[in-house]
Amino acid sequence: MHRFLETGSRRLAAVTAALGALCALVMTLSLLTGVFYRYVLNSSLAWTDEVALLAFSWTTFLFASVLIRDLGHVRVTVLIDALPAPLKFLLERFNLLLVLLFGALMLWAGWKFTAFTMHQVSPALRYPLWLQGSAIPVSGALIVFHSIVLLFSPRARGETKESAQ
Repeated sequence: MHRFLETGSRRLAAVTAALGALCALVMTLSLLTGVFYRYVLNSSLAWTDEVALLAFSWTTFLFASVLIRDLGHVRVTVLIDALPAPLKFLLERFNLLLVLLFGALMLWAGWKFTAFTMHQVSPALRYPLWLQGSAIPVSGALIVFHSIVLLFSPRARGETKESAQ
């Protein structure tokens, strides 16, 4: 069962990273278009900043969930690396539990925020603002899923991929 969840988590992280990269590309192209129009053509486009902000929001939150899957989130490992293996394993599990709770908080608060912005639209493009805010609960759900898979992983997740081989 865990192998199935591990494979699903790995594939979901790959799809999420691809979507995050696509959003980053859209953000970059939008900003470059705005700069080109503003400084080369002496005209400005009203929509480029809104597209860039929407893409930035999704890029940030999608890659945050991928980092959880790869244990790339911010943490201080000086103390953890100095501990004996059993204590290190327990502390890593506690850390994953805290990350899981944070993901659940993102899911809950993000859902409430998305519901709050349900009937609001952006000023220039008039897209529904829930589209931007929904990046938070989606990321929270992904973080919860990846944290659960990592939490019940049979091998010590404090190891890097190189040290496990």
